[in-house]
Amino acid sequence: MTVPVSIRKDRWFAGFMVVVSALLLAQAYRYPAESAQFPRFLMILQLIFSVLLLAQAFRPPPAARADALTPKESGDTLSSLYAPFKVFVAASLYIVAIDYLGYYLATAIFLCAAMFWFGSRRPLMVVSVTAGFLLIVYALFASFMGVRLPEGALF
Repeated sequence: MTVPVSIRKDRWFAGFMVVVSALLLAQAYRYPAESAQFPRFLMILQLIFSVLLLAQAFRPPPAARADALTPKESGDTLSSLYAPFKVFVAASLYIVAIDYLGYYLATAIFLCAAMFWFGSRRPLMVVSVTAGFLLIVYALFASFMGVRLPEGALF
């Protein structure tokens, strides 16, 4: 029995996401212990969801649905993964950027880019939300609780 191309693509994609998530989780464990909880949490969630996606890709489809699939519908599976893939890529790049740029600069770039990438095109709103978020994080974590957030290798 041959596996349809769309299912093979889903399996490869899910496997790729598991590997990348595991590598990024390992990267998050290189951060200082006092400031690594959030990146670790994010990467653990990403790994869990990637493993669930992989498990779902290997689960046999219900008989009624398997017979009803047409080539057009099976092609929609890959296009339905576009939005989750964008989130995966954005979170992955953010986690890697924290190590090099530091928390504040990486977060500012991530928030601005993510808001733009996901549809917010008003620069004043993007900058004000980013600045407000960073001020709240700084006030809560750095000033109030004394938690050191990751400093980057480049800055």
